[in-house]
Amino acid sequence: MKVKDLLKKIAQDVQALSYRQLQHETLLKERDAQFALIKDKWKMVKERDENTKSKKKSSHASSSRRNESFKEQSLRINEYYQPSPRRARKERPEGPKEVRVELPHFYGKENVETYIDWEMKVEQLFACHRVSEERKVPLATLSF
Repeated sequence: MKVKDLLKKIAQDVQALSYRQLQHETLLKERDAQFALIKDKWKMVKERDENTKSKKKSSHASSSRRNESFKEQSLRINEYYQPSPRRARKERPEGPKEVRVELPHFYGKENVETYIDWEMKVEQLFACHRVSEERKVPLATLSF
């Protein structure tokens, strides 16, 4: 290859790189301008929110209409729907929740029929509240 051809190739490459750099810089400027616009709109929304909180509600009907229009405006930034932020839910332990069970007291009478009636009531309560097998005996002993 001749030196003249090499210089031509280098000049073309430099020209292509400078064109790409110019494109990149204009894209960055456009993005920064859009970001600044969104930031300004967000500040306005926050200021409106603070102003509406500080004012007393005059009547339910007028304040609900005002809040509806405010919600419509605050949810639209650059004409795109912005859903309201959600609270993070606390993780609950898996498995059924333990229920407090109130059992009828058994006073130790010597009558067998009263014991059988008491036992049937207790079994019905255990079935109704879905009490685990491990909890049945300690709960039943507490009612004696």
